[in-house]
Amino acid sequence: MQIRVNLMRDYPPKRSDYRAVVLAIALTVPLIFNSCSIFTPRPDDTSSKDSDQIYQSQRAKRPDLSAPPDHPPFWYWERGTHPKNLPPEGSTTNQSFLKSKALQPKIFLDDMDPDSLRNAVRNQLLAMASTDPSKAERLGELMVTRNWLEETLKSFLKLIDENLPPEEFSRRLRDEYVVHRVGNGKSKKVLFTGYYAPILEASRVRTEEYRYPLYQLPDTSQPIQFIGHRAGYEVLESSSPNAREWRQYTRGQIDGEGILEGHGLEIAWLRDDVDRFFLHVQGSGLLRYLDGSTQGVHFAGANNYKYGGLGRRMIEDGVIELGQGSMQGIKKYFREHPEDIPKYFFQNKRYIFFSLVDDGGPRGSGGGELVGGRSIATDKTIYPAGGVAYVQLRKPILDENNNITRWEKFSRFVIDQDTGNAIRGAGRADFYFGMGDRAGAKAGHYYERGKVYYLIKRITN
Repeated sequence: MQIRVNLMRDYPPKRSDYRAVVLAIALTVPLIFNSCSIFTPRPDDTSSKDSDQIYQSQRAKRPDLSAPPDHPPFWYWERGTHPKNLPPEGSTTNQSFLKSKALQPKIFLDDMDPDSLRNAVRNQLLAMASTDPSKAERLGELMVTRNWLEETLKSFLKLIDENLPPEEFSRRLRDEYVVHRVGNGKSKKVLFTGYYAPILEASRVRTEEYRYPLYQLPDTSQPIQFIGHRAGYEVLESSSPNAREWRQYTRGQIDGEGILEGHGLEIAWLRDDVDRFFLHVQGSGLLRYLDGSTQGVHFAGANNYKYGGLGRRMIEDGVIELGQGSMQGIKKYFREHPEDIPKYFFQNKRYIFFSLVDDGGPRGSGGGELVGGRSIATDKTIYPAGGVAYVQLRKPILDENNNITRWEKFSRFVIDQDTGNAIRGAGRADFYFGMGDRAGAKAGHYYERGKVYYLIKRITN
């Protein structure tokens, strides 16, 4: 749910102020924050159809795509390219053609510990055990089966465990995998924002201090389904037809009028309405109760409204400046001006419902538990859950007070495990920074363009 400012589109400046506005935008990133929620988003403006509809014509030409195991696990796809004009599937020529589509790094370096990568791979493999292996998925300009995504993860895990020197590891990677560059436009860049899981003080019962409730879904709601699982995953899509009455309630009705009070839906209470709002933005977190015990709080569903950002409205109203449009800047304003909370919060009609869990951290839309620094979110109509990716970006370096002191370039292997309501298109992604205030300090200011490569295990004859 991106809360990003776009003054050039939504707030045209007067002619006399044009140069000043352009200079401000050039010098200051107009970012507020972005979040992931564990259901598949509506297709973005570049595609009004879901992945099955997008490739319906292709599958009509190639009925064997859904008949395992006779068809190959991946094949090249490009709009306007007829299959008869492509090299034979599985041939060396075809694989060379795929390889030439991406300018690969000479050496694949990773700035994090390998154990965190192993954890992310294992988490996703565990989640994919119950998926349909024959289902075809789009991966940028490729299409793959879920079985081959799983095979890629397994073989990649074995390669990691060999603990090879960087040069040998990179050679094996290029020899054994298709390295597929993805992104948007001629530059093939991907814009990353960040998200995290906050740790919040909470109470199991309402008190004078803890009076802001978190709600669970009504009992009549269906349980959440993860992307790629046989039971289907669209049951909690906020735009689904025949939405129940509670899906029509807005944030103003729920938090302002208390329309859900007295129905036994409260699962915990927070003492800070601002923290509650940003928990809705992030979609998951950790509750720390008064007795010192903790419990995870995860996204369970949403009402029937799109997310409405705060930043643009606040800047237009003149209550914050362009450079204050980060998550931290907005929190600071509302803590200093609590009287403005209803005015701005209730403009965002979208509302999130939660569930409590005793074990494990936040889970992505693909069902796997997320790992800080190793998990990303993408548009699941374009990139599949379970993809192995290599990113080249910049990262913020913090001091002991969680202030950003500088930015450094880095490269890292990540696992595509999640999606988000604002993550739309081939050139957008969200980086999961982990849990707590330090992760939030990084995520709240993150707005970086970089390179992304997906790895797919080569076909062996």
